[in-house]
Amino acid sequence: VCGRVCDAPCEPACRRTDSDGPLAIRNLKRFVMDKLGPHFHLPEAPVTQDKTVGIVGSGPAGMTAAQDLAEAGYEVHVYEMTDRLGGTMIWGIPAFRLPQGIIEEDMNRILGHCPGIHVHLNCELGKDVALDELKERHDAVLLAIGAWWGKEMGIPGSDAAEFVDGVSYLRRINGGERPPMPSRVVVIGGGDVSMDACRVAKRLPGCEDVKVLYRRGANQIPARRDELEGAIKEGIDFQYNVQPIRCRKEGENLILTCVKTVPEDVGNERSMPAFVPDSEHEIRCGLAIAAVGQYSACKELDEKKLMAGTKVDTAEKTMRTPDPQVFAAGDGAFGPSTLVVAMYHGHRAAYYMKAFLEGRTDPPPYRTPYRTRQVPVSQDPEWEIFHRREQPFHGLGKNPQAFPEIESPYTLQKAKEEAARCYRCDCENGTQEYSVGNREDIFVMARTPAGDANGRKAMLSKRLATRPNPFPEDRPAVIDDIHFLPANLSRLVIDPYRDACRTTSEIGPLTLQAPFLVTGFDNAPEQVQIALDQALATRGCAYLGRTRLGDQAEWLQYPDAGGGIVFPGCASERLGLVLRSDELDKGIPTALDAGHSLIVLDATPGISKPWIELLGEFDLTVIRDAIRILRELKAEERVELAYFGGVRSGTDAAKLIAMGCTAVILGASIGFAMGGQIKDGSFTFPLDRTTEELQAAADNYLKASTGEASMMARCTGKTNIHSLEPEDLRAITIPTSEDCGIPLAGT
Repeated sequence: VCGRVCDAPCEPACRRTDSDGPLAIRNLKRFVMDKLGPHFHLPEAPVTQDKTVGIVGSGPAGMTAAQDLAEAGYEVHVYEMTDRLGGTMIWGIPAFRLPQGIIEEDMNRILGHCPGIHVHLNCELGKDVALDELKERHDAVLLAIGAWWGKEMGIPGSDAAEFVDGVSYLRRINGGERPPMPSRVVVIGGGDVSMDACRVAKRLPGCEDVKVLYRRGANQIPARRDELEGAIKEGIDFQYNVQPIRCRKEGENLILTCVKTVPEDVGNERSMPAFVPDSEHEIRCGLAIAAVGQYSACKELDEKKLMAGTKVDTAEKTMRTPDPQVFAAGDGAFGPSTLVVAMYHGHRAAYYMKAFLEGRTDPPPYRTPYRTRQVPVSQDPEWEIFHRREQPFHGLGKNPQAFPEIESPYTLQKAKEEAARCYRCDCENGTQEYSVGNREDIFVMARTPAGDANGRKAMLSKRLATRPNPFPEDRPAVIDDIHFLPANLSRLVIDPYRDACRTTSEIGPLTLQAPFLVTGFDNAPEQVQIALDQALATRGCAYLGRTRLGDQAEWLQYPDAGGGIVFPGCASERLGLVLRSDELDKGIPTALDAGHSLIVLDATPGISKPWIELLGEFDLTVIRDAIRILRELKAEERVELAYFGGVRSGTDAAKLIAMGCTAVILGASIGFAMGGQIKDGSFTFPLDRTTEELQAAADNYLKASTGEASMMARCTGKTNIHSLEPEDLRAITIPTSEDCGIPLAGT
């Protein structure tokens, strides 16, 4: 359905809009689903919960909520007053835009995916089932009743039989009627219902001339641009700044008396239009269709005091009605909108209903999920040569009364060409600062005319405004508060998806293939130790501990006494020291005097304590102070630094390397990767995994972390991970900036 009638709100935000047109996301979605076809099914989502939900209405809001709730394990009952699922999609969208077989395909896919959804057709609220009855049957009820009724014009003479509303007119046509039409039809309004009504009329027998009257100008018409262009291609006449004020019957014709309009306030494009004096004129037609809005109505809900005028009384913040057991969503709750907005309401309603069913009275506010993905390349090498690929447009077709589809889908070649146009904005960087909101602000600033001083001032005021501190006053410094600069991550001196980046790290006599040491597994089960030893050897990493894990990976030993680190292959040589923050002033000169080549910076209460990272206390000042002391001694090049404390990923490692470390030491994170579970402040490991499975888990974690650290370096234009530098970083909190010596963002 979305591949055909989505209003594509994502497309105007595409960076390519201002050049040769946005990426045709909707058309590509249709291509994929048409290729997958009706036989593509999702795995079943079983019922796992005791509670049930009743949903009134099977439009996009109701069915979206039904699927979300069924996926969460609830049994869902959908009550639909007509004989088919789909709501306005079935009864309001003409088949030349959305064939009913497509709707049925989507409905069948949802029902196949969610066997816990039970459908009750021809079941109208207040007639076939009462709200109190639904509340007794189910633990929660969702009202997704839609905006089923068309608003009347309310002008003198509009009660004539030849003056109909657009919603009921489309409902008759979608129900199978093909009434003979007068030769002249007038449609009043400029929204999507108006576009559907005028294009339907043009296809029916007898109709020769269709006019659309809109009270505002051509630039203010709310209809989707592609729908408007399609109607114009089909020969429909648009008359702007025209408003009917009365009508009368004359024989078999209607005479519409109209006036010309101008905006009442030229500074506001959406202001109410004013009538132009002495501009009355008449338009003759055989049928007038008023597409001037929709509304909801339900006597049952009125009696329960759940209606607020022509909408269900609903708080958008919680999707709840005055009845604590009843929620609402879609056009019936918030007024007519688009299919996508109705689906959004369905997601929101399902989120708050799940919280209600789980007994959570104050859930976090609903947020649209953000998803990203791994991609093999940033963009197609031929992206510059393709302009926007449009689907072939057929207009009325050879047999208009059959309502053939107005467009054909892409061929495979055209779909590939259109997809290749994507700039891959999602691959630019991995920082939280590069958000949709920021990108939209950038677009607005770029599109604001140079002479619009007020517009530029308003946007700059928004972007430069000081925002409240979102962090608690006592929040400590954490690695997450260090970000790579977006500017640096966009400075693609090299191609980060193709060019290689060195990760080799030299520590004394050791040459590591990746900047990782591992510690903490001295007392782990032998099977886990063997598996980790093999993975470390495969990835060219080393183990730091009192005992050797096996005979394959390199081993750095720290003995019980003395605090020194020894490389067993050179037993007489002490490789380095382990130092915490309070030991740096004395320890660093000692290490330099002894000729040590490694200092382990311990940000925990003690690296020798088993799984000390699980306490979650990390002192990031240890890096800042170590670098400061080494600079004061002019000895930065004489010793390598390895950091231990809370490293979880390759991005964390890249940040710490940029701050001055040569390597990082993994502990709890690789324990989790190998299936470890916390018990009494320590780890227990699964006994049902083979050595090969444990090795694969450790190997995958090390491989992914190395690749992630390498990608951060490549995206800043570096071909060696050790070329990362503090200038690539910014802190986002004051404590982190102070503890790490990394400048605060915006300062």
